[in-house]
Amino acid sequence: MIQFHDFGIDIQTYTDRGKGNDFPDVRQCPHCPSRRPLHRHGYYQRYALTAEGEYHLWIARYRCQECRKTVSVLPSFLLPYVQYTRSVIWQAVKTWLETPRRGAKTKQVGFPTKEVILFYVRRFLRNLSRLHHAAVRRWGIIGPVGNARTERAVWWMQTLEGRGVGSIIQDLWTNERWHPFADQIAS
Repeated sequence: MIQFHDFGIDIQTYTDRGKGNDFPDVRQCPHCPSRRPLHRHGYYQRYALTAEGEYHLWIARYRCQECRKTVSVLPSFLLPYVQYTRSVIWQAVKTWLETPRRGAKTKQVGFPTKEVILFYVRRFLRNLSRLHHAAVRRWGIIGPVGNARTERAVWWMQTLEGRGVGSIIQDLWTNERWHPFADQIAS
């Protein structure tokens, strides 16, 4: 299982500190009813990609003494199972969707590549219905229903930005086990 933590630092500082980051204590197991703090079980390395470069990050893993399951603490600037940082994906998808359609070939793309952007645009569009239902249940937000899919996507991106993208994604992951750029089979 993955939990997010806001370390209050940027990706370069997090990378420089490595295993010396101020990792939080995980006080309760999310897998079982045990109220005992989890034991820091070790670390694993993970990549993160930004326009500035590639980063090798250490992610802390914790283990429950009761059920023996593990929990990884991910910095809030990352998304589960995704190499690009949350802000890179968010900005690329938002820019792609907000660019007027004059044909896909006219859109200027730098980083990430056009193929990667389209991959996440398609995922976001596929998750619109799921996002709509979760937003109604969790926050009482009712989004547009009848508009074109791209218009709905832009509306949702603007709405989520207004409410705090990071906190929304963390809430969806913590409580529903998915985020707007996740594969739909995750639940």
